[in-house]
Amino acid sequence: MRSKAAFAAMLLVLASCGERSAGNSVETENTAAARVLEVDSFLPAWNRPSGGTVATLRFDRTNFVFSASTGNGRDLRFERLDGSLLPFDVDVWDSVAEIGRVLVRLDATLLLPRAAIRMRWGVDQTSPANPSAVWSGLPESVGLLANSVPVDDFENGNDTTELPDRPVWRDGASDSAAISALSFPSAGQSRPGTALHVAYSASSPHYGVVATALSTGPRILRSLDSLVFWTRGTGTLYVAFEHLTGSVGPKAWMHFALDTSWTRIRIRPSDLDTADGIGYNDGWSAVRDSVTDLTFIVQDGSDLWLDDVRLHGIDLDDLR
Repeated sequence: MRSKAAFAAMLLVLASCGERSAGNSVETENTAAARVLEVDSFLPAWNRPSGGTVATLRFDRTNFVFSASTGNGRDLRFERLDGSLLPFDVDVWDSVAEIGRVLVRLDATLLLPRAAIRMRWGVDQTSPANPSAVWSGLPESVGLLANSVPVDDFENGNDTTELPDRPVWRDGASDSAAISALSFPSAGQSRPGTALHVAYSASSPHYGVVATALSTGPRILRSLDSLVFWTRGTGTLYVAFEHLTGSVGPKAWMHFALDTSWTRIRIRPSDLDTADGIGYNDGWSAVRDSVTDLTFIVQDGSDLWLDDVRLHGIDLDDLR
């Protein structure tokens, strides 16, 4: 796999050329630009199912001059070298923050050695992006591979997640609260496999915590679609995305009453509570470009069970 630096080098020359041929016309850098990208420069080895996949292209100030693009990404195009358009979706494009994330559909022919695609920008503002076509016809397994991250299914018999850098779950409690060591017993209630279980005692405003770092440092998760997990227990559960410096920092959370039966929970960024500053709850916009930890906070009950925790809308390389 080519390095990110190689991909950056290909893009950084975008403003250095004068006139170039594009299709049946000649375009200048003042109106449009194009760059050929070798698929091996941006598609990781883990995302190469034989029938085709969806590639994620990430842009920042090191590999793209955002002032050369207009209209929040509506001027982008991705195509084969013969000029035929590839299905793509501009997932994130923020010219002010200089952050971009684009999904491009690649069929089996583009997974062959030396395959390449062309990226264009600076063209008209009528975007041909087609998000539904990006995923159309692909099996669910490819979608889970290319656009989600399994945090933990708790089937490995220890306290280590399935994240790229395999961080460890940790637990703790505030003053006048107590939390037991994490255990991984049978999930119970006819749910197969094992799950994470913790017994706790924490009356408001005190709390217990179960958390894991999502990577080795802050990561941009603007494209996050949702966090999905199964849970049961008693009391109130706060689910937080945090940017921790040491043990404190801003967070974005939502909370709900736990049910004693296994329940599938799906949390989108739009579901998170309004920022109020209480407990460092500063809202999604405050942490989305620098998420460090996923945290589960419990109060006013006695147990928490967690299983099959997965992030949708990102991939493994978003956390590397």
